[in-house]
Amino acid sequence: MTVRVRFFAGLVPIVGEKSIEMALPAGATVGTLRDQLVARYPVLEAFMTTYVCAVADEMRMPEYALTDGDLVDIIPPISGG
Repeated sequence: MTVRVRFFAGLVPIVGEKSIEMALPAGATVGTLRDQLVARYPVLEAFMTTYVCAVADEMRMPEYALTDGDLVDIIPPISGG
């Protein structure tokens, strides 16, 4: 399956793209995607503990199963007051 990944904030200059397409095995989860991103861009490992993943504008846990064509946003931590 293929998913589209969008990067935000400080990740854009690190990755060099605002978005990429990633091929993943059938049954892949958000956790699988995160592992694949770190394998492709090792510098992301330091950020993945604080950044969250959203699929179809919903925050998702690592065990969430992805489907072909999903749009996944990698979002920095957000604080407010």
